[in-house]
Parts: sequence; C-alpha cells; structure tokens
Amino acid sequence: MEKRTILAIALSVAVLLGFQYLFPTVSEIPQPKTVTSPHATSVAGSEKSSGNPVTEKAAEKDDDPTTAATTLAGAVFSEGRILVVQSSLYRAEINTAGGQLKAFYLKEYREDITADSPDLNLVTVNGSNLYPLSGAVNIKGQWYEDRQRLFETPDDGDRITVSGSGSTLRLQAPLVNGWTLIKNFNFIPNSYLIEIVYEIVDESGNRGSIDGVRLFWSHTNAAQEKKEYVYNGVLGYIEGELYKPSKKENKISRQELMGPVSWLGYTSKYFICALLVPQPEAAAQATGVIERADVRQVNAGLQVNQTDRIKAYLGPKKGTLLQAQGLNLEDSIEYGWFGVIARPLVELLHFFNKYVHNYGLAIIILTILIKLAFYPLSQKSYKSMGKMKEVQPKLAKLKEKFKDDKARLNKEMMDLYRTHKVNPFSGCLPVVVQIPVFFALYRALMVAIELRHAPFLGWIMDLSAKDPYYVTPLIMGATMFLQQKMTPTTGDAMQARMMLFMPVIFTFMFLNFPSGLVLYWLVNNVLSIGQQYMVMRQSAAS
Repeated sequence: MEKRTILAIALSVAVLLGFQYLFPTVSEIPQPKTVTSPHATSVAGSEKSSGNPVTEKAAEKDDDPTTAATTLAGAVFSEGRILVVQSSLYRAEINTAGGQLKAFYLKEYREDITADSPDLNLVTVNGSNLYPLSGAVNIKGQWYEDRQRLFETPDDGDRITVSGSGSTLRLQAPLVNGWTLIKNFNFIPNSYLIEIVYEIVDESGNRGSIDGVRLFWSHTNAAQEKKEYVYNGVLGYIEGELYKPSKKENKISRQELMGPVSWLGYTSKYFICALLVPQPEAAAQATGVIERADVRQVNAGLQVNQTDRIKAYLGPKKGTLLQAQGLNLEDSIEYGWFGVIARPLVELLHFFNKYVHNYGLAIIILTILIKLAFYPLSQKSYKSMGKMKEVQPKLAKLKEKFKDDKARLNKEMMDLYRTHKVNPFSGCLPVVVQIPVFFALYRALMVAIELRHAPFLGWIMDLSAKDPYYVTPLIMGATMFLQQKMTPTTGDAMQARMMLFMPVIFTFMFLNFPSGLVLYWLVNNVLSIGQQYMVMRQSAAS
C-alpha cells in the first residue's frame, strides 16, 4: 500500500480519536417530534375538576421542578427521618420529608481504587433541597406534590433489609379533607429496580382514584464526570429512538415532550438512573440543564398518565441487566456508530475473563483473536507493501527523470506497476475492512463498565483510567515509530516527515486514554510488527 494511503488512514484515525479527546460530548440525537398521545396530558399544567374528591381551599402551585430548590422550605427537611434500606446490591437512604431519595450507595462499586474508598453514591445534589424520586399525583386533573409533605411510616424502626421475596417501605402523609397520600417503595431482591406506587385513602381506608403520577430525578455533575469522554446528562427513549437534549434545548430551563416513552433519566459513562414507564404510552418532561456557578444541575421529570406507579433503575450500565428490562435501556451504552460490532466484542471479552480472571489478559486474547481473523487480509496488505518496496528505487529514478512532466511521470509509473505486477491500491481494502472493527473495539473498551477499577498487572490498577506513569502510552508510541520505519516510503520528503509525526501525535492523545484501550493498541502494534517482519523476511528470501 502506498505511503499516502497509510497516511490518509492514519490521519482519519487521528482526527476521529482527537475529536473525541478534545470534544467529549457525542453528537446530538435529533429531538423527536411533538405528538399528542391519546392517553397523555400536558406537563405544564392541568385543569381542575369540580368532581375532585380531594379539594383544597387553594390549589397547590404546579411548580417547575427546576425551581423547587428555592420554593421548598428547609425547615421541612430538618424535621424528616432518614430511613435506611439495605439490599445485597445497594444501601438506600430515604428522607421522610418529601419521601425523597437522599443517598443510593452501590455496594459493588467504589468511588476510587483506594482501600478505604467509600461505596459509590449515585445521588449527587449540590446545595439543593430537591432530591431524586420526588413526585406528584394527579387527582381529577389537579396535581399534588409530595416534596413539600412530611411523611410518616407505620413502622418504628429506621432500617429495612430487603428479603428474598422483596420488601416495601410505606410512607404516608395527610392530604386534605381527611384524605391520606401514601407513597410505597417496593424493593426487588437482587435487583437495581425500585417500584414507586402511590395511593390515596380516605378516613375509612377506602382507596381513591389516581389519574397519573410524576417522578423526578435531580443530579449535579460530579467533577470526574466533567472529564469523561462520553455524554453525561438527560437521556431517554422516546418514540422508538434514543433522545437527548440538543445544545439549544439545554439552554432553556424546561421542555415538554409528549409521546410514547419507554424511559427517561440521567446517564453517565458507567451508570444510569432511569425512570421506566410501565405502559406503552406516556407524557414525558425533560427539564433540560440549569447552569449554577461551577456545577451543572440536571433535572429530568417523567409523567405517566392512567397509572399510579413508576419503576426506577438505579445502577450500572451492564448490557445483560439493561436488556432484562425489555425497554431498549441497553441503548444507553454509548457504543457509537459500530454498536452492532461492539456488543459481541464485549461479550467475547466477558467470556475470556471467565477463564483468565483478568480483563487485561482478556483484552490481549481478544486482540490476538481479532488479529488472527484478519490475518489473510493483513498478509495481503503487507505483501503489497513489500512489492512496493522492491520498486521504490525505480520509482525514485522515474520521479527524478520526469520531475517536470507530471503526465509522463504518471504514465511511466503505471507501466512500471504493470511490469512488476504491483497494484499500489491492493493494500487499501484489507485495511479499510478492519477499520469498523477497530473503532467498535475502541468504543467498547472506552465505555465497558467491567473495566472500571479492574486491575491488570503491576502499576496498572484500573484499566478504565489512564496509565499513572505513562509507561504503556510511551511504549505504544515507540512501537508505532518502529512500524513506520518498517513501512516502505514513496520518496516524498513531506509525507515522510508527516508519517514520523504520527507516533508523536498518537502518543500525546493516548496519554490520558484508558489504559485498557492503550493496551489493546500496544498489543495490536506488536502483532503487526511481527507479521510485517515475517513478510519482509519471506520477501527477501524469495
């Protein structure tokens, strides 16, 4: 393959990798069209009904959830009790003031790799009294919010352990005219799912009718999330496709989306907090992004009509767990354009890890397997480069002889290629075919939660983090330099200088990339050098 072809491909890879390095936000997904569902009502407001069994003297204000932090009195929260729910997978803290989630610690995931690191808390709210899983109920067209109510629990204890059959936390608070609002948290054993069910009962214990519920998720971006090379923010699945607010939409404080909704919530690189819709159609509200000082406050709200319950998934973005929900929740994993290739590669990675119990070794095995799969194509490419190297001296003479006659030079070069049966483009196709697989694996290693805090060998204790001593990126750069020196040149001095700069550019880009990704690139380079060396020896012997 000609040097200019290699240069073009290398530059393309550099541009794509560099773009993600410099601009971590992924491309926007178009906003779905606003449609009116036959079962949906407007999120902005609701009409009152004279037949409402729960009628207050003054209607409660339908506050925009983005301003809830300023309208909610701090005194209410000071009176609440903190109830602790222990599951095999998490520890949840629920405040009886507002019936909101104060903390949600994942027992299988820590904040960092230090020995004394605390469990990761998915609830991050900075300087706000608006916490996740606050909500409201619709009764005959009027909304009643729970975040301004002080709930009580029939149980005296402050701790609940999720049993094998599941457990329920029942909160209740006075509504009006003798009615009571009940908010149930149903905890499912060995699952990151929580079901929130609302009820209203009168003084005699008779249940009233609820026409719909709203539930909100509030989040403040943590410092480490701002440094990640993937999208962090509101995400949903609406009208059969993935949805996230565009940059323009993020500048406004509130949006309304009406239509078939599967889920809506907040996503980060490795975790998602999603509100799941129990029926095919619902009205959803995404409040966009609020910029406050040095934090990025995100509030996502979901409204579901004709129901009294919503489920919430609060946990890791593991493909098997997300697929089990049956709502395309697995699409929240950002595999990019080549997701159809990336997913089976991740499954292979899990398969190898079951036997070697080390994701670093699993990456090496997967890299070798991919190299073997493309061996015939790579072999053809290297043989083509070997033939090109043989005719380089004659090409140099032609360029010197016809340097002032480009047309004659091109004709003589084509005659030379035909005489020696060399196709300067024969090495292109094998490389082009491998590009989708490369980018798929690159993206898979970038977002695979299994690599988070997964150790390899020696100083590399987290394959999802950069090499702390930059050893692997520097070795990777050296292998790229060696590979460039082994590649035949065209005699073009400008191209030669640019090719020598490529290892330097890639090395700087990879300094802050996850060490698992650098390991893949390094092993791939070493295997390519070995294969290219064998081809060169065979060519020299013949």
